[in-house]
Amino acid sequence: MIRNLALAALAISAPVLAADKPKDEGLSPQGLLSVAKMAGACGIMDSLIHFQKTTKMNGGDDFVSRFWALEATRLGMTVQEYSSKCDSAVLAYDRLWKASEESRK
Repeated sequence: MIRNLALAALAISAPVLAADKPKDEGLSPQGLLSVAKMAGACGIMDSLIHFQKTTKMNGGDDFVSRFWALEATRLGMTVQEYSSKCDSAVLAYDRLWKASEESRK
């Protein structure tokens, strides 16, 4: 089950949240915070998967699967939709990070 969640997070692609706006349109501060918050939450979810893969804790697969399902439900999504949003949020965050580095040069 853990493997399926990890594969779903990587395989499902969706439009990148707010980061696929035209470059000259920019993002509001609230949009930036939203992308950062989602990317951070998804990073924690990803850490749970990797932790369980390496520790193989008894009952850990079920715990991680249930946690992902609970978070998805709390946000009004399926696990697949949540995985897709995570993928999009991380891509958006990476784009924003790179754009901020380029603007400092």
